[in-house]
Amino acid sequence: MSSKGYRLVGFLIILLTLFCALLYSFRSNITDHDYRASYHAVYTTTVTGRKAAFVKGFVATEIDGSFDGSTLQSLCSSREWTPGLIFKCDAPMGGVAIVRNVFLNCVRFAIEAGATSFIVPEIRGPGDYPLPFEHLFDLEHFTHSLNTSCPQMKIMPQVNELWKHPSTANPLVLDTSALSTKFVEGVIGSPWEWHAAFHKHLNETHPRKFDANKPVLVVLQRPLLQFPLSYDDPHLVANFGKLLKFKTEVRNLAGAVLYAMDEDYELGIDAEKNGVRLGQFYGAHLRTTSDAIAAGWTPYEIQATNYLSHANRTKLNIIYVVSGNGLDVKTLAETAGNMSITVTSRDMLLSKRGFEKEREDLQAMTWEQRLLVDYEVLLRSAAFGGTHESSLAWNIAMRRHVVIGHGSWTEVGGEGVKVRSIQQFKKDQRSMQESSRRKMPTTEAPTGSGRIFEQSFSDQLSVVFGPLSEGRMFQLSMWP
Repeated sequence: MSSKGYRLVGFLIILLTLFCALLYSFRSNITDHDYRASYHAVYTTTVTGRKAAFVKGFVATEIDGSFDGSTLQSLCSSREWTPGLIFKCDAPMGGVAIVRNVFLNCVRFAIEAGATSFIVPEIRGPGDYPLPFEHLFDLEHFTHSLNTSCPQMKIMPQVNELWKHPSTANPLVLDTSALSTKFVEGVIGSPWEWHAAFHKHLNETHPRKFDANKPVLVVLQRPLLQFPLSYDDPHLVANFGKLLKFKTEVRNLAGAVLYAMDEDYELGIDAEKNGVRLGQFYGAHLRTTSDAIAAGWTPYEIQATNYLSHANRTKLNIIYVVSGNGLDVKTLAETAGNMSITVTSRDMLLSKRGFEKEREDLQAMTWEQRLLVDYEVLLRSAAFGGTHESSLAWNIAMRRHVVIGHGSWTEVGGEGVKVRSIQQFKKDQRSMQESSRRKMPTTEAPTGSGRIFEQSFSDQLSVVFGPLSEGRMFQLSMWP
């Protein structure tokens, strides 16, 4: 049901309630106080029901469609599996885009190696305190999707299950990139050789024979941007990231934020419809917190100019901004106001009456969980802008890029990726290396060198602002 439909139903219910109350007033001595209390109760129930329906529709949809594991199933069927080989992902730390890509790469390398068991990974929290997978992601969705699509690899809920296997007490710690000698922009350049190189390394470093009864444990050292997307079927690339769905509580809150924005600005959002053009608003990731300033990232003035100009060019007069710098958000709102552009945010939208429960739930979340709420909303903006230093901006742009391919991955640059033979892969890698050498400047661009209107990446839906030479690793190896 569309947003207009929700409002129409609610309006009719309120009219009916008022009519019944009016009739009743002629037949009884009902007090004005009782009437107001009754009206408020009915109104609250109506609004709550409408919001609940909107959020339910939001949670049930994705911008690029639901997970389709058919090509993952084909991949797993084509691989050689090794009984007793267990893979574990060393707990990553950092932002959600980093954690997400590390987890996905761990799964992809486990499949490539033929590991018959994979331990559900953990997250490294503040002070190296371990946080469970469910801190950010939907564990049930992950295990069900992977078990269904790749049944050859058993999912182990936690590392404690290895107590009955003393042979795993001394694991092999592995840097996945150390097994390769060819790289393109830091990404593995010959992935077809990785399986053989891994098993050669395993036999040399773990000469004792292992099997299902006496397994071996391999711990991957947080592979961030190493596996080339171009090695896999474009349909697989488009769907692989959907193994990791954010936890339901996060998605519920994101739905409530989008509902509040739709109500405030009458955007006409249909929450039950897939796609990114659900509402006419601009999404901006303003990365100007103290750590970004200290690192010399692109300053506020350039980021703000880029986003406001982009929003103006795309004729969007509502900006949903994500930022940890409240002062800069206020400044952006004042500048935007002079351009007849309104700036809003998650906290602004949930501050009004009727969202008390959502505010309470949000306050109970950690900062990275709150950022997931923003992530889901930014995905659904009509146009998005971020800065090249931010992994979150790249992840959102890559995820939205799938929509352009209608559910299949299209190589950044516009040309569709085809399933390739080893010979074709090598040819494409050589071409890519030559192209990169032509584009790279003679001296390394300094950190924070982004200038006004420079674009590291752009397509019909998103722009990552920064020098053209920046972000190649993200484009080659960040799972959408």
